[in-house]
Amino acid sequence: MDEGPIRRRLAEVLSISEYSSDEAAYQVVQGALSLLGAVYGPDSLQVKELVDVAKRRSAGYPPGSIGEAAKGALRNLQGDLEAGLVGSLRARLTGAVISDFVELARLQLAEGTEQAKNVAAVLAAAVYEDTIRRMGAELAGVTGRPKLADVLGELKSCGVLQDAQFGIAQAYLQFRNDALHADWGKVERESVASILGFVENLLLKHFS
Repeated sequence: MDEGPIRRRLAEVLSISEYSSDEAAYQVVQGALSLLGAVYGPDSLQVKELVDVAKRRSAGYPPGSIGEAAKGALRNLQGDLEAGLVGSLRARLTGAVISDFVELARLQLAEGTEQAKNVAAVLAAAVYEDTIRRMGAELAGVTGRPKLADVLGELKSCGVLQDAQFGIAQAYLQFRNDALHADWGKVERESVASILGFVENLLLKHFS
């Protein structure tokens, strides 16, 4: 998530006078819901609380008072952005999502069949690549979609990956290629378990 547009839109909505008209008040509320949903998620506590406030105040309250409540939620968001809490939250959510796929891959691997091993290998290759690319974007400022080897190089240059970790991560590039090209004769069960463990260590260090 690029915080630049979020901050600009946040300042724009906060500059609206919610008392100038009913339309302005609703613009504040709608802007707040969009921003809170984009940052925290549409099902987040922040969005639900604002919706609940709007529902409670809709009968007998002037729209400006609802807009005022929305601005309060936006000021909380502004404080979270300034404190760096939003980036921390995003990292934890990223880690949780990737961890779910790691667990799914482990379950497949535990089945013991050749087909299940192959499914686990594809999942392991995918979470490996996704984790490295997310680290590149979040920790090394990598933009676009360069070659994975180049992302690893940037992570090493920035000191995110030390020599030993960098060497291991590079070695897994071949595993990723073999798994995604269905070259199953080169994919061993032990390699699948190993790359999953490597990804878990990266998640614990950088996304927890």
